[in-house]
Amino acid sequence: MATTKPEVTNYSGRSQPSPFMNDALINDVAGLSVLGASNEVANVARSGQLGTGVRITKIDGATPAVFNPVVPVVLSVPTMWKMFPQKQEILKALMETHAKTITGIDFSYELETADTQIGHDGQTLKVPTKSTRSSISPSATFIEYTGNIVYNFFRDWIYDIQHPDTNSSILPAMGLGGENLPGWTISAFSMSMLFIQYDPSGLPDRIMDAFIVFDMFPTQIGEIGFEHTIGTTQTKERNINFTGVVQHNNNTRDLGIAVAKMLGLHRINYNYSLPGLAGSVNPSIAIQQELRSNAAYSGVDWETNAGNSHPLRSNRAPGSGGAANTFVPQADGASAGDYYGSVETGPNVGPVSTNVDANRNA
Repeated sequence: MATTKPEVTNYSGRSQPSPFMNDALINDVAGLSVLGASNEVANVARSGQLGTGVRITKIDGATPAVFNPVVPVVLSVPTMWKMFPQKQEILKALMETHAKTITGIDFSYELETADTQIGHDGQTLKVPTKSTRSSISPSATFIEYTGNIVYNFFRDWIYDIQHPDTNSSILPAMGLGGENLPGWTISAFSMSMLFIQYDPSGLPDRIMDAFIVFDMFPTQIGEIGFEHTIGTTQTKERNINFTGVVQHNNNTRDLGIAVAKMLGLHRINYNYSLPGLAGSVNPSIAIQQELRSNAAYSGVDWETNAGNSHPLRSNRAPGSGGAANTFVPQADGASAGDYYGSVETGPNVGPVSTNVDANRNA
């Protein structure tokens, strides 16, 4: 019988205030650049816990932030793949759903200074000169799959940019040209990605931040993995290094909110994920067809039917080989006291004249 799922509606509106500290979260800090109508931050001005001592009535405002793994979203793929939609699909899937790790994407801000000597004791006065954002070096790790698909895909990306034997793109040699091959610009050979930092609630309008990395293309894909070592076999991981330039501001966060709403990850309920390989709650589908035939009749259903064959797993009433809680004399041609199978998982030895109770206790 199908299970009725509760309806999941789109989330709208701000979070409900804490019943104990109604100003634990605020969104009206003047001049704080990340704040907007849909963003709330801890009210640190009213919730300090390391001053005179702990203040339990203000503890909601001092809740530590929890950073889950960022969610990667591919925004664009190389336009040189206009004629290769499968390459576009594979790249999006690899980066969004197959990468074990994507590292080297974190960055920092720094304020440089200049020194001016003051006084006669050797001290210097520092003044700010330039603020900088650190560069990144993205790297993704993948499990290699059947057919060496991961390595071959990123190797071909390099070939499409420049083949080592010709020092030019291999795409014209594959027949591409004219309108099928765009001008050789950054977007022709690189991808761009959005990285969204959700908060633990997973709601789109509560994301902590989001940033964009553009000009991404592979620079190092590692060795293939050929070797000859007697007595060893192994699986492979692929570590792919990329270039990348960061864009990070209020608009990248707003884009993150909009994309998060579009993705609707907060609506996915894994309590209703499809069961098993067949993805069905129907036994006639979930159980492999060969295991539902008499030829494969064995296991628990053999025991619960006292060794009596029953095509298509049909249930039988007690007395005809079907009671799961006891073993009983069979009614299909056996005389009183005859018994099929044993209390344990032994083979069906056929009708044997014996005492049923004694056989049960054997």
